[in-house]
Amino acid sequence: MRPTEAWVAADSLLPVMRRSRTVSVPARLSALVVAVLLLAGCANAGTPKDWAEQADETGKGLAERNFIDACVAANDDLTVSRATSLCECVLAEVQGSASYADFEKLNDHFKNNSDAVTESGLADLFPWFTDAVASCAT
Repeated sequence: MRPTEAWVAADSLLPVMRRSRTVSVPARLSALVVAVLLLAGCANAGTPKDWAEQADETGKGLAERNFIDACVAANDDLTVSRATSLCECVLAEVQGSASYADFEKLNDHFKNNSDAVTESGLADLFPWFTDAVASCAT
């Protein structure tokens, strides 16, 4: 059962998460939304056009590295190891179910609507993202 609406404004997320309990999918989704917002905020003219562009020595592209870094930072209620595992899982799920162009649409949606993004709205517009978070948060 899904909550009717979980507001995911960046300034209201961190107090919701606690280390002492299992974090719900909506709360984890909120943290990942913060990660996407952080990634969106760092965008510049050198923004990659696909996941693998500007790969480093590990083979990860700039967009992949930025997503993982922002996601881990947004999930500071988890250990770095657990947050990294979660974020890599979400990234793999997203890459397996959506194109980079789809991800850019999600990114643009956050840039343009950051103060009014809801879980139900994301599920309607970007089900591949909410499915990825739900799959990895268990």
